[in-house]
Order: sequence, then C-alpha cells, then structure tokens
Amino acid sequence: MKPSALALALFATVSAAAQTPPAPAPAPTPAATPLSAEAAQQLDAALPKPVPTRPTAAALADIRQQSIDRAPASQLGSASTPADPEVLELPKMTVKQQPRPRPRLNAIDTQAVMLGPKAFNLELAKKMTTGLDRGLNSFSLGGQSAAERAREDYNLARKRQFMDDVLTIAKAAEQTDPANAQALRAAAAKP
Repeated sequence: MKPSALALALFATVSAAAQTPPAPAPAPTPAATPLSAEAAQQLDAALPKPVPTRPTAAALADIRQQSIDRAPASQLGSASTPADPEVLELPKMTVKQQPRPRPRLNAIDTQAVMLGPKAFNLELAKKMTTGLDRGLNSFSLGGQSAAERAREDYNLARKRQFMDDVLTIAKAAEQTDPANAQALRAAAAKP
C-alpha cells in the first residue's frame, strides 16, 4: 500500500471520529425520599472526612523546617534558610573509583595481559616447551598435560626466586639483628 493512501485513510478516520457527537450523559435520577436536615447532619458526621489531595501550606512549611533542622551546620552557612525552597541540599560526599585491575608483569608473562588460570597454563606451555614436545605430549595417557607441567615448573622457579630474595635480605639483616634474620629464614622456609 502506498504511503499517501495510508495517510489519506488515517486522515479520513480521524476526521470522521472527530465529527461524531458525544453520547449524551444519562440524566441523574432523583432521590426517592428526601432526608431531613438532622438526618443529613448525622450522616455527614458519621462519614469519614475527605483527605485533601494537595498538602496545605502549613504542612509544606513544616516539612521544609524539618529538612532544615536535619541539615548539617556546614550547609546552613550564614543564612538559616536555603535560597530556593524547592531545593534540598544533601551533605557533601566524596566518591572514590575502584582501582583498575593490574595486569601480571613478570619474567614469563611480558605481554601485560590478564589471563585466567587455564589460559595462563596454556601460555606457559607455549613459552616453555617446543612444538615437538607439545605435539608428543598431546598423546599422554592420563598423566600431567604439558600446561600442568609448565605451571609446576613456573611455580618452582617463583619459589626459588622468592627464597633467593629472602636469603639476600636475611644476610643483610644478620649484621644488625641475627635473631630477626634467623626468624625470617624460618618463616620463608614454611610451606
């Protein structure tokens, strides 16, 4: 269907609906028995009073005063009332952003990317083994995979490096406090 024909049909429908007169409202039925003035007053007293839909000026002023009373003294300043009655100022807060995750930077992983444990093991296997080893190890019969062996070698190398660092520090600390150096060596040797 063409857009012009659709627009014409829509226009004709809207104009026809606008030209039809509204249906007449039904006539109110008169009350069968009129009530006396006393009975009407008693009924009005017994019925609940209607609640105003909009708060009164006194209620708004009371809410405003409560907000001002709860405001910190630093916000009140020299004038005890805010300039705009529609604005409620909240206490100042400082929001700090979470630090971004840091990539692993070490001797093995120099690409500075974040890897999960499985991907990290595979990356270690690629770096620590040759293509022939990886090809032959893919046919293992239930032993450790090349990635698991590479991770084990990596952990051993890190532990050796840690122990070398601790022993270097302990050797320097031994000149000033031999007992502290011995405690450092013992703490580092624990698994």
